[in-house]
Formats: sequence, C-alpha cells, structure tokens
Amino acid sequence: MSNFKAFMKENVRQADPVELKLERFTESIKLRPLTSAESDLINDRCFKNKPGRKGRQERVFDPVAYNRGISVASIIYPDLNDTELQKSYGVKGAEQLFGAMFWVGEASQISEKVSEISGLDHALEDEIEEAKN
Repeated sequence: MSNFKAFMKENVRQADPVELKLERFTESIKLRPLTSAESDLINDRCFKNKPGRKGRQERVFDPVAYNRGISVASIIYPDLNDTELQKSYGVKGAEQLFGAMFWVGEASQISEKVSEISGLDHALEDEIEEAKN
C-alpha cells in the first residue's frame, strides 16, 4: 500500500536555486523552477483579444511574452524588482529590466534553463520521441 503522506508539502524535497553563468556578467544569475500555478498565471496574461473574422474578437497567444514572463518569474538573483538596478538601466518594472539587461541570446539561454529546471523540456522531448516511433 502506498504512503500518500510522501506527497504532503512538508515531505516534498524543495528545489535548490540553479546558477546560470552568462558571459557578460561577473556573477551568475540564480533561477528557480516554476510551479504549474505560476505558469498558468503567466499563460493567462499572454492571451490578447484581437479583431478576427467578421468583427469577432479572437484570443491570440503571445509566446514571446510567455517566455519572458516565465524567465522574469524564475530569476531570484539579481532581484529584477530592485529599483536601483532598474534605475541603472533607465527602466521601470522587472519585465522592462529583463529586456534592457539581457541580450536576446542571453534571454534565450535563461528561457531554456527555466524550461529545463521546471521540467518543461522533458515533456517536449518525450513527445518528439513518441512521435518518431
């Protein structure tokens, strides 16, 4: 018989932050995995209503906004909400700081790492392998 108590929050192993070294910075950034609930909230914010056929509104998903949202949410160091850091880049807000602070290749590395540590890459790889067979 299984022991369902292994699934109780206090018995679940917590994930350690993961460091990602980006070439331009002397220190590594620190990332944390995202929960499904956090991903769902970000996902919901990435739908926009746009005019569609015959004047009807259509919900359109913005994958760029989603990748940026999960990246920003997972960065725990440096604190993208720090006003001094935002001021140094001349922006306000964590998402604007992310856009100003990281080059597109760095943003891609961050997004890939977040997907990896949050388990998103495993599901996609499994689906690809399954489709091949």
